[in-house]
Amino acid sequence: MKNIIVIIFFSLVVIGLASCEDFLAEDPKSLISTEKFYKTDNDVVGATNAIYFALRDDVTGNISPIWMAEMTTDDSKAGGTPVGERLEVENLIYASRHNFVRAVWNSGYKAIGYANAVLANVDTTAIPTLNKSLVRRSFGEARFLRAFIYTRLVQLYGDVPLVLTPTDDQTLYPKRAPKAEVYKQIIEDLKYAEENLANNYTYTEANGGRATKVAAKALLGYVYLVMAGYPINDNTKWQAAADKLSEIIDNKATYGVDINPIYRDIFDVTKKTTNKENIFYYKGVSGQTASFLAFTRMQFWFYGFTSIIPTKEATDSLYSANDARRAVSMARKSGSAIVPITTIPGTTIPIVNKYIDNISNNNDNQNDFHALRYSDVVLMYAEALIELGGKANLDKALVAINSVRKPHSGLADLTYTTQDDLRQKLRLERRRELTFEGKRYFDLIRWNVFIPTMKVHMAAEYAKPITDYDYINQNRLLMPLPYIDIVNNPNLTQNPGY
Repeated sequence: MKNIIVIIFFSLVVIGLASCEDFLAEDPKSLISTEKFYKTDNDVVGATNAIYFALRDDVTGNISPIWMAEMTTDDSKAGGTPVGERLEVENLIYASRHNFVRAVWNSGYKAIGYANAVLANVDTTAIPTLNKSLVRRSFGEARFLRAFIYTRLVQLYGDVPLVLTPTDDQTLYPKRAPKAEVYKQIIEDLKYAEENLANNYTYTEANGGRATKVAAKALLGYVYLVMAGYPINDNTKWQAAADKLSEIIDNKATYGVDINPIYRDIFDVTKKTTNKENIFYYKGVSGQTASFLAFTRMQFWFYGFTSIIPTKEATDSLYSANDARRAVSMARKSGSAIVPITTIPGTTIPIVNKYIDNISNNNDNQNDFHALRYSDVVLMYAEALIELGGKANLDKALVAINSVRKPHSGLADLTYTTQDDLRQKLRLERRRELTFEGKRYFDLIRWNVFIPTMKVHMAAEYAKPITDYDYINQNRLLMPLPYIDIVNNPNLTQNPGY
């Protein structure tokens, strides 16, 4: 029986390879020598799809990148059965031996390795029969995905090895590259992706979740925003961010994106095909076998195990009572039922409600996870305008903020008095709009408020003196490099404080 299952699986893979469009059903060929592999169009597509498969660790396993971006903030904490490693993340006391720390590092470099294999082993000169348009698309996807991962790694770990070719004996022990070099490469990769990818794709089984031109623009705008903020503080990048993000906003019809008028619909699995918020996302497909890794596991962790739950601060004071986003983002679990967040706590557990689609089966869910969506683009644009300053920019920023806030919250438009007043309102709107979407940690770092925000939050959340959290200092702004990688690679150095 086991042999039959294996035969069926590989038969399905071969069928999938017959269509160079369907990347959920194609074998990444990770066990086949790349020197012998990239001979046909299907080979190229299969190799490119391997990068997506590597990224799916983010949403199908222990969702380590989401853990590290959520439980390190004032929005989320550990729930369920107390487990040491989750509590360490929640309390910001993780060390270099922490499994999540290493998982984020390893999964990132695995995906980068697959991207490098595509870029190094597809050669239209050596194999002139390859479809050149398909090769350009595959290169664009590989470079976008490499940039996407490096953007995460450089923010979490600081200086990181900049690996741009398949690893061999000469590159087995890479050194850490300065952040400036990493960002320079990210920008180069994204500019290439901009030029060589399709504007966007309709939401289909074949192409949903693929990298696109609009995704490259959105990520590039974000990268400029990161470089403008702390700790790089390159003020020239505020204008670069505004300009790049406006290319999407001013041409949203071209790119098929827009603000979804109903906030709940962004996360409704029955309305995926009409969701114009989609820019770059991990697509969940229910009913797939574990081998294809097409389902996602946010519901498994957020509802089934309640491993990540909202903080008391988030449930009690983040939203006003009549903000429509509150009920979408949070609820309470009562036994196996979901009840409103406003239910008297009693024996109920607060839960993240955005990623629940089928409470009868926690192991096979079709929720998408949005890495980049249109409302995020609009709010990033507003942030850049606010930091540029001047009444014209501030007025445009206010319009942008309200264009997201009013339909999604159902609340009245905001007004502002000063630049800093609008800055603080923008930051609060980002938190409310994007809560539990893996943004808060990076926002707090970029705004240079992570240390004071988390010290005040932890003291209030756990009713302890704020001095108990003096260990939350400059060293906590970066994760440690994994211990085993430091041991195995003599050229790596550790971040301060670990």
